Amino acid sequence: MSCGEIDIQFPFGLKGANKGRRCSYPRFQLSCDKQNQTILKLSDSGDLVVKSINYEDQTIKVNDPDGCLPKRFLENWSLSVSPPFMFDASVYGFYDLTFFRCPYNVTKTYPVPSISCISDNSSSVIFSLWSRPIDISPWHECEVMSSALVPIPNSIMETSPFFSPDLNNDIELKWNKPTCGDCAARGQVCGFKGLPRSAKYGLTIGLGVPALLGIIGISCFICSKYTHRHQTGPSMELSNSIIAVPSFIMGLNGPEIEKLPKTIIGESGRLPKSNENTCSICLCEYEAKETLRTIPACNHYFHAHCIDEWLKMNATCPICRNSPDASTTVTPSYSSLSFYS
Repeated sequence: MSCGEIDIQFPFGLKGANKGRRCSYPRFQLSCDKQNQTILKLSDSGDLVVKSINYEDQTIKVNDPDGCLPKRFLENWSLSVSPPFMFDASVYGFYDLTFFRCPYNVTKTYPVPSISCISDNSSSVIFSLWSRPIDISPWHECEVMSSALVPIPNSIMETSPFFSPDLNNDIELKWNKPTCGDCAARGQVCGFKGLPRSAKYGLTIGLGVPALLGIIGISCFICSKYTHRHQTGPSMELSNSIIAVPSFIMGLNGPEIEKLPKTIIGESGRLPKSNENTCSICLCEYEAKETLRTIPACNHYFHAHCIDEWLKMNATCPICRNSPDASTTVTPSYSSLSFYS
């Protein structure tokens, strides 16, 4: 998958793209805007455009979609990141910057590194200082606009004792989980390699136990046949009544699964439960126009194609192990589908 020049691989996913086995990891969902820019949405900081992704180092560089990060800082924008993304403390520090607007003639006499994307170089120049205490006597005609904590690489600030560097440089974030750097370094594709651990346990119990009992039953059946060849009279009757091979229900059949209600997510992406936005089987986030299926006994819902495959092998809910109650299911029809718009 790609958007513009950004190659999108696991753990990232592209909203609206077809999902394969290696879909996105939770909270790594990207989107593609009308300008073909790859957008990362941080819950407290808004949209940021992705400039590059390094899958080996597990870092992502972001910037302002309009190309002017200093304008955001000037407007008291707080760049707040939370897991899975974070700043590398060995690389970045947060510096308290003060922004000034000065008449062009003043800065012409006392040159300062201006912030070009918000300066009108014909009449005024905006720049920032981070040294404390601030001595602005050479620029007494300047106006203090605001101050803000800004993440800046420590190595750059060490060489800039007074003036801040170019605040429009890309900001680098890192992630620690999932760990796919070694996999990427080997040229391999990282991703989900199957069902989550809880689902694997369920499959092991759901399939392993019946299989083991079946083997025991078959062994007893063969044993009884062998005994039958060497016994006569009453003993033969006894051997014929020894153990019958049990039959086991491995899961639900197609018609039983189709009786379970479905929900179609509308364009707005509104979900039946706002706090459950991820399928517990494939760990992918729900998107508009996708079909979900609900287990009535517990009211848990999943991607329809995920839970259908599960129920064919194990007739219980993957989360709470409740069995679908056939008496509460509805016959599938157009009216049995809920549309969340």
